[in-house]
Amino acid sequence: MGAELRIGCSSWTSDAWRGKVYPEGIPDGERLRYYARTFDTVEVDATYYRPPAPFVVRAWKEKTPDGFRFALKLTRDYLDPKKPVDPARLADFTSTVSLLGTKLGPVLLQFSPWVRPGRASDYLYRLLDALDPSLRYAVELRDAGWYSGPAWERLRTELAARRIALAWSYLTYLDVPAERTTDFVYLRFIGDHTTVPAETHGEVRIDRTEAMRQWGDRLKGQLAELRAAFVFFNNHFAGFAPASASRFREEMGLPPADWSLPSRPERQQRLPLDG
Repeated sequence: MGAELRIGCSSWTSDAWRGKVYPEGIPDGERLRYYARTFDTVEVDATYYRPPAPFVVRAWKEKTPDGFRFALKLTRDYLDPKKPVDPARLADFTSTVSLLGTKLGPVLLQFSPWVRPGRASDYLYRLLDALDPSLRYAVELRDAGWYSGPAWERLRTELAARRIALAWSYLTYLDVPAERTTDFVYLRFIGDHTTVPAETHGEVRIDRTEAMRQWGDRLKGQLAELRAAFVFFNNHFAGFAPASASRFREEMGLPPADWSLPSRPERQQRLPLDG
């Protein structure tokens, strides 16, 4: 397997993981350390809601081992077609997350379902032109109109020209094509909030083995031509993201994840912001 394959979770802060991935009563700031014992990558959900402060990013870097990778969501305020593209704010975000150094993975542009082709198309491509080309990016679009007709042809062409990935996203209400537009894949197992609501998290609640197998087969078919693949699981996918990630590792011919709890590590400075 030539590609760098990383499989992890979308955030590390679920309270439903206490007593499983983390000991009961652990300070919030120590959870990332426990998470990084098991997984070598994480998708940071917190940056979708507000840009991270530099001291927060430095803390994330300090709490994780060499070789760990963070994928971060671009802040949603920068992804609104009703607002102008602001290169200065994008540059601020880029300079801050770049403090992660070699631990910085792709940046995800997660658009809301109401962002549809048409007027939003021109906004999307202006935004992509304003991004720092030295970073890797993936774009997630949640409206079916992007994936048919002229909008789809343009999307494929524009992403490939910029070497930006189309996020392969498992959503219960939308079929996203497994189209590769650059040398890495960004695969998200999202599910939905209705089938597996937050109050049920902490255990696998629904068997989605077939979905994992289908997307795993698609990924296997591309690995020989890829430089890297990043795969992330949300709790809403099946109920317990670490177990889903572990199962997918086996689907890809890797050993299962082990999050058995060791003795408590040395207490370190708390993280001021969680993912």
